[in-house]
Amino acid sequence: MKRIKILSLILPLLALLFSSCSLETDNDAGKMEGMWHLVKIESVTSAASEELSEQVIFWSFQAKLLQMEDKTGQHYSYLYRFRIDNDQLTLTAPYQFDRKNGDRPLTVYESTLGLYGIKSITPVFRIEKIDRRNMILNDGVVRLYFDKF
Repeated sequence: MKRIKILSLILPLLALLFSSCSLETDNDAGKMEGMWHLVKIESVTSAASEELSEQVIFWSFQAKLLQMEDKTGQHYSYLYRFRIDNDQLTLTAPYQFDRKNGDRPLTVYESTLGLYGIKSITPVFRIEKIDRRNMILNDGVVRLYFDKF
């Protein structure tokens, strides 16, 4: 009888403990989850903009990883870890994505990142808009426009 009472106290506590754990695979992407087509890069400081709707440049968010990919295969793809805090998207730990030869960590900015709207090696974006169909990110230098794919 005493054993049953002890188990009836311990089992619920264990269940609460394990349910509150955060795993590496937990999905932190929220509304950003999925694939986004980069359709426009607009300069914040000038009237310059680059229309990309005919190109196949995508950002894909899953769990805590972001993959940036040119679907033509002509440019490198990149991986970032990301964090979303309120209306801020922070990208960290960049890698050049290469399944055949192994991913290579980036230690300096590569010009190919500009194709994806990335202007510094670890950018921080303000999330200006996000809904089921559109997303707008702003890092103070460029404003990136996306359509949900």
